[in-house]
Amino acid sequence: MSDLAPGILIAVPQMDDPNFARSVVLLIEHNESGAMGITFNRPSDVALLEIGKEHGMEVHPGAGHAFIGGPVQRERGFLVHRQSDLGDSVHLQEDVFLSVSTDALKTLLAGDPSVYRLCLGYAGWGPGQLEREMVAGGWLNSAISSRRIFDTPVEKIWEAVIRDLGIDPAFLVQGGGKQ
Repeated sequence: MSDLAPGILIAVPQMDDPNFARSVVLLIEHNESGAMGITFNRPSDVALLEIGKEHGMEVHPGAGHAFIGGPVQRERGFLVHRQSDLGDSVHLQEDVFLSVSTDALKTLLAGDPSVYRLCLGYAGWGPGQLEREMVAGGWLNSAISSRRIFDTPVEKIWEAVIRDLGIDPAFLVQGGGKQ
């Protein structure tokens, strides 16, 4: 068991990888073999209605878009949700669960869109890579907060999780101003 996973990674403003600019990542796994996480604050252009139509599933009329979970295997979907009664889900922390099953997708798409995030793809790090990026100052880390994942407006998640750490995001930006 890692001190980092399950947990949250927050990209600092100086992160030069465009895949992770101002990203907040739900870190699922971290061990000597590497790390795996799912970004949950970057909406994609893929409408959930289209995904439902493609798979012959009913979709709640208020459903929005899927999220960009990361640069690896973007055709693969990960469901981050707060529905404890989905049997094939892994409980991460608090009321945050993870599922990759089609049955879970069918159930969640038809229900309340505020209880889940469908994230396409994932972020992966090789052995020691995440540790090196953290030592270089590329990431902050914190505990999982279902409130931030599901209840905070997506455009405010990055700033909110940094403020939860007691840090003013303006102090992280080179030159002290907003980018």
